[in-house]
Amino acid sequence: MLFLLNSTKTMDLGTQVPPGIATADPAFLTTARKLAAAVSKLTPKQLARLMSLSDTLAAQTHDKFSLWGMPGQPTVPALFGFTGLIFKHLDAPDFNERQLFFAGKHIRILSGLYGLLEPFDRIEAYRLEMGCKLAVDGCSNLSRFWKEGLTSRLNRSLGPGEPVISVASQEYMKALDIKKLARPVIMPVFKERRPDGSYKNAVVHAKKARGAMVRYAIEKRAKNPTDLIGFSEMGWAAAGPPPDTGSWLFTRPVE
Repeated sequence: MLFLLNSTKTMDLGTQVPPGIATADPAFLTTARKLAAAVSKLTPKQLARLMSLSDTLAAQTHDKFSLWGMPGQPTVPALFGFTGLIFKHLDAPDFNERQLFFAGKHIRILSGLYGLLEPFDRIEAYRLEMGCKLAVDGCSNLSRFWKEGLTSRLNRSLGPGEPVISVASQEYMKALDIKKLARPVIMPVFKERRPDGSYKNAVVHAKKARGAMVRYAIEKRAKNPTDLIGFSEMGWAAAGPPPDTGSWLFTRPVE
């Protein structure tokens, strides 16, 4: 199985990385340079409007892109650099060598700047979400800009009959042409169950659950979607067997 995650707004390039990890340049580094150059030409005010940022965050984002790609800029393997809730509950720094090897083979990360990242690709600090309406090469936003290239790249990454488990947000999944993917995509959905039997979205808890599910898969060396039925972290349980494709519901009682 291949697990799809999405990058997060928060990053920490000072995260402790286990020694001996072989890192590499991202596959779309040349394209990332092109995007970074385009963003670096924008003023902080333009960035604030484009990304709906405060003045402080816009200034910080401007500074990052002004330095991006310069010699000596710090980098970190992608799996360790993002610090959103999904990655906190994946907790890659706690993996042993065997688990890191498995993660390197079975995780891919969607990124607004880098497109598609492998876990040990070197990345710099940045802020550029996939939903950003940055006009590039005649495309009105990043998801349209990336769609053809990412779909093709992901297809080449998939083995014969290998399913995709996506815990990435819908914003990032728009950067893929699902109909053209060579393998089925299963998307775990996490909803809390009210006493009357209805369901409610639990955005924060769902993000935690998505990271915890990928960690469970790494620990169990999951090979098939059915290997995830036993996932029960934080009280979540599968509402049924995995579908051939589409949404797969996990529930728990409302806290």
